[in-house]
Amino acid sequence: MKRFQIHNLRQAEISVAATAASSGVSKRTVIRVGQEAPISDPTAHDEATRQRMGRPSPLTEHLPTIERWLEQDPRQSTGAILERLRVEENFQGGKSSVYTAVKRLRPAKPKDGVVRFDAVPGEFSQHDFGQVVVNFQDGTSERLHFFASTLKYSRMRRIFLVDNERVEAVCRGLVDAFEYFGGVPLVASFDNPKTIVIRHKDANVEWNKTFAHFTVEAGFSPHACWPLRPQEKGQVENLVGYSKSSFFKVHRFVDRADLEAKLAAWHVRVNEEQKSRATGEIPSVRMLLESERLRPLGIDPRGFALRYSRVVRTDGYVESGGLRYFAGFSAVGSVVNIFVSAKHVSIELPSSQGRVTHPRTPKNGKYSILPEQRQEVLQKRGARAYMKRQLVMDLCPAAEWMLTELRHRRQDQWKTDVDELYQLLEHYGEERLKVAMVEASRRNVVGPEYVEAILTGQATETEEVQA
Repeated sequence: MKRFQIHNLRQAEISVAATAASSGVSKRTVIRVGQEAPISDPTAHDEATRQRMGRPSPLTEHLPTIERWLEQDPRQSTGAILERLRVEENFQGGKSSVYTAVKRLRPAKPKDGVVRFDAVPGEFSQHDFGQVVVNFQDGTSERLHFFASTLKYSRMRRIFLVDNERVEAVCRGLVDAFEYFGGVPLVASFDNPKTIVIRHKDANVEWNKTFAHFTVEAGFSPHACWPLRPQEKGQVENLVGYSKSSFFKVHRFVDRADLEAKLAAWHVRVNEEQKSRATGEIPSVRMLLESERLRPLGIDPRGFALRYSRVVRTDGYVESGGLRYFAGFSAVGSVVNIFVSAKHVSIELPSSQGRVTHPRTPKNGKYSILPEQRQEVLQKRGARAYMKRQLVMDLCPAAEWMLTELRHRRQDQWKTDVDELYQLLEHYGEERLKVAMVEASRRNVVGPEYVEAILTGQATETEEVQA
């Protein structure tokens, strides 16, 4: 461009001195450039100049070969081309020049346009996850995950806070959205996260089994967008960004409860007060036409369970969400269905043995074994005393303290003590024994006799631990 400027000034019969002063070069440069051929294409001129600079690249003689390979297979990787150059062409240069050349010579992919269309009432919904870091007024911050849903026709919008982006969060987010919308559309569109799409090749989609069972029970048809084509669900992509810019990042929140209250008010504003830029109408007004086309949700929003397949481990447990639930030794090695609801985990045993239902969150925070299942565990020879000890020890930290003290203070009779504590567990239950263990640790008394005295109300504050 500097040469182009000099040529223009000289063609306008500006003096050498004035041209040099205007363009910021010396007079000798003005004279030399003025003798060169006029520049018609600045980009081509710069490329030709660049190629003349410095020593010739060792890759220059191989450029026609690279171009031919890329014409034969435009999708082959740059690493593969570099390896072929070294093996087949004896190329001794570095990889940086090869990567630069391949990037320049690789045929450009044809641009794929976007076809936009309007949905009819009750036809489509779109769903996606979003993340945002929220700063609370007390100075703390939290990374929030949320599930965004929108109806394509009416533009009704819903943001639902979730703990993570796993398949259960997807299903609970969908239930919340369909309950908020008042029904289920024909088709729900998603991206291709591994939580719900195992494989997507051409028109064939392999769905996550848990998600597939859920869609059948809920009563809608899922649709996975083509990979790397987020514009196919651009409406919900826009909703994720809009919720961040119009809510999460512009409001100040005292705590999580304050955020949820303001989010409820935000839903009223965007769905019942503001007009959609796409339709020019308030979403709740267009919803009058769409609501009659939505179908009832096929599951109870407050009591549904998700189905997973699990293999029963050699210890008789199945695992879900990092927690273990006892299925029984008769089911070891079997593939069983477990049904996970908000509060319970039910295991469908093989061979028509029925179901066992555990609390979803075990009281010990590790595993769940029902009182009626303990005898089956204790039938294993050689580990009975240790298993009883484990069942008691996992009640609470105070129980662990008690059993540790018994093992070291009463080395000759700790198994008898464990057996007595286990009998107290069977007789009084987990909660009462836990309370007694805490009280025993507070009084610093060690032994099943003291725990039983606390349970029966016979203990006094003056009791002390025996040496």
